[in-house]
Amino acid sequence: MKKIVLIYVFYWIFFSCSTEKKEITNFSDNYFAIVEIPAGTNKKFEYNYSSKTFEIEIINGVERTINFLPYPGNYGFISNTYMDPELGGDGDALDVLIISESIQQGKNIEINPVAILKLLDRGQEDHKVIATLRNSNMNFSKDSLPNSVRTIIQTWFCNYKGPNKIEFIDWGDKEDAINEIEKWAVKK
Repeated sequence: MKKIVLIYVFYWIFFSCSTEKKEITNFSDNYFAIVEIPAGTNKKFEYNYSSKTFEIEIINGVERTINFLPYPGNYGFISNTYMDPELGGDGDALDVLIISESIQQGKNIEINPVAILKLLDRGQEDHKVIATLRNSNMNFSKDSLPNSVRTIIQTWFCNYKGPNKIEFIDWGDKEDAINEIEKWAVKK
């Protein structure tokens, strides 16, 4: 009887395992982001490259406060990127929204890009990479966003500046997000 069970186990293991080679996409490097605005806050901070400090954005002499729901994730920029205006960029680093618990401003963290939200702001492309922490234990896939999370993020970005200020274009997947990062990467 033991022999029959062992043979059955052997055949089950051997024939249930796929010998099909899995294609693994290996994107270049690890990606890092700097947090400018912690999740759950509503003050709009920007990194000042000259003074190397985080400063609250001032518009018409007034500190900019988001008069909508607080940021749904940690907002910042992807390290070592520059969106060159001569190539259609806005002159800043590439924006990122990191879905995680609140992270301290100024923190440099390793991220896992999972999607890209493509928007128009005053007629100009204003894409946002959506990421999780590199070793996140979030209860959704590390390579995509569920529709419920996409809806929350899209609704927030299309309304945080007020109605009809930001136009939604499309969502891109993990590969699209990484391609956008690579497009604006500062070559070392």
